Amino acid sequence: MSERQKVLSIKTPRNSGCVEPVRCGHAESTWCERRDSRLTDKVDYLSGVGRAEARLRFGDAETLCGGVQNMLFVHCGVLDRETIVRRSEVVLDAESDEPDPGCLWLALLALVYADRCAEAAAYCTRLLSDGRGEISFRLFEALTLIRARIDAQSGRPAAAIAAMEPLLRRGVSPALRGMVLAWLVEALVQVGDLSSARCLFEDRMSAVDAMPDHAHVLAARGALHRAEGDLERSLADYLACGKVLTALNVANPAIVPWRSRAALVAAALGRCDLAAALADDELAAARRWGSPGAVGRALHAVGMARRDSRSVGALERAVELLELAEARYELMGALCDLGQLHAVEGDVERSRWAVTAATELAAAAGSGPVLQRAGSVLGALDTQHRETGLTRQERKIAGLAVRGLSNKEIAEQLFLTVRTVEFHLSNVYRKLGIAGRRQLAGVMNARECA
Repeated sequence: MSERQKVLSIKTPRNSGCVEPVRCGHAESTWCERRDSRLTDKVDYLSGVGRAEARLRFGDAETLCGGVQNMLFVHCGVLDRETIVRRSEVVLDAESDEPDPGCLWLALLALVYADRCAEAAAYCTRLLSDGRGEISFRLFEALTLIRARIDAQSGRPAAAIAAMEPLLRRGVSPALRGMVLAWLVEALVQVGDLSSARCLFEDRMSAVDAMPDHAHVLAARGALHRAEGDLERSLADYLACGKVLTALNVANPAIVPWRSRAALVAAALGRCDLAAALADDELAAARRWGSPGAVGRALHAVGMARRDSRSVGALERAVELLELAEARYELMGALCDLGQLHAVEGDVERSRWAVTAATELAAAAGSGPVLQRAGSVLGALDTQHRETGLTRQERKIAGLAVRGLSNKEIAEQLFLTVRTVEFHLSNVYRKLGIAGRRQLAGVMNARECA
């Protein structure tokens, strides 16, 4: 039997090979055929559920309902996404007057992690509709939180904030408190309301390690530290988040892309080896899971961590995948970074296109930080063009020289002679008022970051 076949069939010792249905609220699941060795003997952690409640409500891994099984497979990344989606649909389509909030939450969350956000949002709308009558607050808050998360990822952070803040004021269930706080902080960071995000940590997150889903909380605090410019603390939070998730056997980067985010911060700190290692690990894990969003985020990190001849290609592919996944917030950042790489290479036209696209997305989302960053890049492009008068060819050659390519390597890449490259570089040095290559990187980087 293949590894995938083993994963697809989870058997209990009681039936010794027969398929035994297990109750999931009022729905039945027939997925309890054979236990996979990669699942734990006890359910110690489920996103938005927590350890204590997981043990209390779901017990042994041999008798799991469909929603719980699905999330364990999502955590491990051992089952293909389409199978996960089908299993989630079975749970969500099960007719029940009293749906189990925990299993519905996990099934919807699996759809979000599989980049099926539109489908998850449609389920939430249907379940919240008046035609279904009164629903419990537990179910209402789960559905509301899923929709808010989809809004934030899709470039509508203001709508996400408007949905989550009332949940906090009313008093969210303890099992979801960590997720609500973490996701609300990240949405506030997106719109640039750092003071409110900081107040949430000071008022409600004093004991982060004791919080349910505190890996998500650590990732949110890492995002806040990064937005505040405290890159060392941001990196520490992301690495701590990764340590927690690794201990819980959560390997799927679609859940928390901590390696990608840590890689971007490490690259900004100049810790290139760490950034490259994190990005490569993330890309490998993302490709195993296969969702466009996860792979796109990983490729963004790879491109920024390595900064070599393949960086632009990695960023361009990241942009394509993030757009496919409708992960608009992540897409804005990738477009800004792609614009900066094009600028360094001297391709002003493509740089301006990428940054303008990021500006349009940020304006629609109300994301002040991205608008500010995109404006800085556009301003630097205008200043560079006005003050240096470098031609497109000169900017491209200077960009390749900054990346460490020799004159011969530049000539081979651009199909020029070495003497032509030397001629263009001499013009670059003269126009920038510098003596040679040793000063070139500092001048180009200063203009890029201006």
